[in-house]
Amino acid sequence: MTAEHWIITVDDQHLETMDEVVSELEASGLVIDKVLRSLGQITGHTKEAAGAANLAGVPGVASADNSRRHQIAPPDAEVQ
Repeated sequence: MTAEHWIITVDDQHLETMDEVVSELEASGLVIDKVLRSLGQITGHTKEAAGAANLAGVPGVASADNSRRHQIAPPDAEVQ
């Protein structure tokens, strides 16, 4: 399976204890890429399909959104 990328939003009540939320997410299978404390968000990826429900079930998580990656051809590439 391919990796899935996630954007996790932490609820307001858990912003002060973000490290605990990070630990719980890691235990749920999320590999943390960045912790964006000022935004109240955590980005990461899973090596296998974890499912939004699994990550959203972690205490302190307001939402778990699958992040899509898009790529366009360079300017000098042929028209597709």
